[in-house]
Amino acid sequence: MLKSASFSALAVLERAVIRKQPVLAGIRNFLLPQHQLALGTAIHATPLLAALRSVLPEANIAAAASGFALEVLRGNPNLDRLFATPSPLTDMRGAVRALRAARFFDGKPYAVLQTTGNERARIALAAMRSGGHTRIGFTVVPQLSAVPLIYDPQRSQIANNLRLIDALGHGKTLEQRLKANHGLLEPRVYPSPQDVVTARSLLREQRIDEARPIAVFVTQTSPTQMKSWHADRFRIAAEWLDRDYGMQMVFVGSAAESAAIERLQKSLSFHAANLAGRTGVLELAALLSVADIALTLDTGPMHLARAVRLPMVVIAPAWSPEIEWLPLGNPRVRILKKADLTEAPKDYIIDEVTVDDVKESIRDLLAAFPPRRFTWRLTS
Repeated sequence: MLKSASFSALAVLERAVIRKQPVLAGIRNFLLPQHQLALGTAIHATPLLAALRSVLPEANIAAAASGFALEVLRGNPNLDRLFATPSPLTDMRGAVRALRAARFFDGKPYAVLQTTGNERARIALAAMRSGGHTRIGFTVVPQLSAVPLIYDPQRSQIANNLRLIDALGHGKTLEQRLKANHGLLEPRVYPSPQDVVTARSLLREQRIDEARPIAVFVTQTSPTQMKSWHADRFRIAAEWLDRDYGMQMVFVGSAAESAAIERLQKSLSFHAANLAGRTGVLELAALLSVADIALTLDTGPMHLARAVRLPMVVIAPAWSPEIEWLPLGNPRVRILKKADLTEAPKDYIIDEVTVDDVKESIRDLLAAFPPRRFTWRLTS
């Protein structure tokens, strides 16, 4: 109650100083604070940038980012400027100083767009204290927003973020653009040429031959999220891909996951690469972009694979709503979600997805997207 009253008092004070909010449909300067703590949330903000650029080609779009988001947004062509700032979640003073020093739009008014994953009060307060007086989007403090949005669990992360376009008054224009270009709904990341050089160097170091097909395996995820699949089933799938398709295996993940991956790697009858903890976000995206297929759990690197259009089979947990995160209806993705639970039971593992399920889906994808042929990624 005390916090709510404090936020309301701040909002009243701000309205007294800024007597009139601009007409939202007329705004052309936009700042996106991007301080998500999850890789997937950061990646799922990228379609908003493409959509905003599509409906307002003349707009000036900037992002102030930290952590995963800073890497995800590097090189994004829909951004005019990308600023590295401290996260308000951990360093409010530093964030405000950096935001004020940036002078994003030469002192002209701008709107702050808060995407999912940036709902925290400290992010809104940092924007307020640095001059972003028109704030729109997802927030836990509706008193501090001109147009507060509440997350809709019946929509995906991406669809929720695109509601910001409607809040700005450009919903009909976006609807027309989406009919003409379904790609606006897809997340994208943009590895640099140096990221690609680094990825290929790592592959050579690990004795992976780019002339031969490459499968990427994402076998680990946060131990708190109950998204595991049996290690032995990953092993059987890898042996099958090696034997029947001549695939080379590349295991990826975080440094903390490397030991578990190494145990799986050593159980194989053939050489496989372990690059866990060896890549940054866009270096991993570059690595995924030169692979042919991925077998992955529903976790961060899966979203990167989607963002570089890599065909993949996703092993999804029964307890997670598929509409929130998974790429439904994507022709490059086969989702194996065999049950529906309202919550994860204790010690849950994705037992209901079998190796035969995985094999069938991989066969289907490799028939549609033959290995070592990448031209379709430019057009599909």
